[in-house]
Amino acid sequence: MDYLIYIIGGLVAGIATGLVGLSAAVIIAPLFVTVLKMDPYTAVGIALASDVLASALSAFRYYLHKNIHLKSAAVMGITVVLFTILGSYLSKDMNPVNLGGLLNILLVILGVRFLVYPVKGSKGGAIFKFTKSRFFLSIFWGIIIGMISGYTGSGGGLSMLAVLTIALGYDLKTAVGTSVFIMVFTALFGAASHIVLDGTLWIPLFVTGVAALIGANFAAKYANKVNNKTLNIAVGTTLTLFGSILVIIYLIQNF
Repeated sequence: MDYLIYIIGGLVAGIATGLVGLSAAVIIAPLFVTVLKMDPYTAVGIALASDVLASALSAFRYYLHKNIHLKSAAVMGITVVLFTILGSYLSKDMNPVNLGGLLNILLVILGVRFLVYPVKGSKGGAIFKFTKSRFFLSIFWGIIIGMISGYTGSGGGLSMLAVLTIALGYDLKTAVGTSVFIMVFTALFGAASHIVLDGTLWIPLFVTGVAALIGANFAAKYANKVNNKTLNIAVGTTLTLFGSILVIIYLIQNF
């Protein structure tokens, strides 16, 4: 039964990463804690390690289709990585339940946003104009995203997707591609911090990681082939449905 949960969690998480840039850890960590009663800190470490594989393969697929642009995301990316390490260290003795509930609500809001107001950014437009205000905005959001990533094991994909599309003017495919590329490093440092501080369960990590890799490869191929309208619908529907499910589970468990 445990192995089935590892495989299901990894596959679903990998698909979410490749399709919408959602961190695999957002799915894996709560699933393992809720169903398998796994230690939360260990579950986050396994989730982040799986995220490294899923994000790396997804980023490679987006790179092949020229859907990664790091020039104006570099400042935010570096800040996210640094504060992910700090957040991972501080989270060892903390309970991320309340923050997780807030993130689930934000997930629904962002999903509805993609359905109601589809992203129509242009690769040749605003993403190349990195103004002073965007510089400080990138640092500000980088700190917040990094702390959330290290604290909850979320990887920051949801937050980065929102910032890249809304604040920095990325088109949707480039935003997903760039966010999963940055997630490779946030997840890597976050996973390393968790494993060094508290160890891990290697068999669950291996099985979950392989399953996430398979799911991410399938989803990233699909995402890069469809048009922006279809991708907006896919992203919006996925985020809204998944976020709603997590909100319901959170309410049942805590009220």
